[in-house]
Amino acid sequence: MRKSKLLTVVMCCSLFAFVGCDLINPPKKAVKPVKAAAAPAVNVVKADDKTPLPAGVLAKVGNWTMTQAEFDEKIKGVKDMVKDFNEKEPGAKAMLLNEIVRQQLLIQQARKDGLQNTKEIQTAVQEFENTLLVQEIVTQQTKDITATEEDAKKYYEANGDEFKKAIEKQLREIVVATEAEAKDVLVQVLQGGDFAQIAKDKSKGKTKENGGDLGFKTEASFPAMAAAAATLKKGGVSSVFQGPDGFYIVKVEDIRGGDKVPYEEVKTDLLKFLKLRQQQQALADRVKQIEQQIKVQVNEDLIKDTTGE
Repeated sequence: MRKSKLLTVVMCCSLFAFVGCDLINPPKKAVKPVKAAAAPAVNVVKADDKTPLPAGVLAKVGNWTMTQAEFDEKIKGVKDMVKDFNEKEPGAKAMLLNEIVRQQLLIQQARKDGLQNTKEIQTAVQEFENTLLVQEIVTQQTKDITATEEDAKKYYEANGDEFKKAIEKQLREIVVATEAEAKDVLVQVLQGGDFAQIAKDKSKGKTKENGGDLGFKTEASFPAMAAAAATLKKGGVSSVFQGPDGFYIVKVEDIRGGDKVPYEEVKTDLLKFLKLRQQQQALADRVKQIEQQIKVQVNEDLIKDTTGE
């Protein structure tokens, strides 16, 4: 069982290694998954054979070598992708090394066969290089940009409404079958009747047993209820209105929220937001500068909406 689990982990690592570029540039066509076969053991040259490996080298395939330090980095990469991979498990390192050597054998044979010169490989390499170039220039253009706490405080003070907690109203409802019955119930409520008790006695809604309590809500259950409760203050009762299950009356039992979140609670997220916004602006400005130097032409006729709208 342990060996089977370990083999699965190593094969996952193998698949990640072979399709690494696809993680950035997914293939346009879906590929039918196939069951991976167990990797055959590779006859790795050991240090005690007649041709000893150079000092510090863990494995050698043709002219390719991998040091112990490089292998340790591979292990870190595998653990990042496969969280339950444990290099201390018996045979784990050997199986991973075997898979790396197997891949290198295939890579070297592919190069001997000239596969690196095929159009598909050349295109994929170019696309991957382009992705790395974009990532690098973005990093170079934005690496020194940051937001200060002074920036954050100014934004916090100037945009106070953005940091207010959402207003929540605790609603109670009474639902009856007819408008006439609803009006009679409303009279009882307005004459001082206990809304929760009347809901238990008269309501046919699902909240009947708990006195019509709908709990705290930022939005009412449906538009008509939202309109009825919108202007009500704490303790306020609505007029009769029609809803999905009959005729309704609602009461605002309590209101909470609306107060401003303390600066210290939002400081970290606010600094991240302002940094990102400044980086995006700097990048947009840089693109405009480049546009002045490199001619851009777009045939907009080819991307016009053809839906007839």
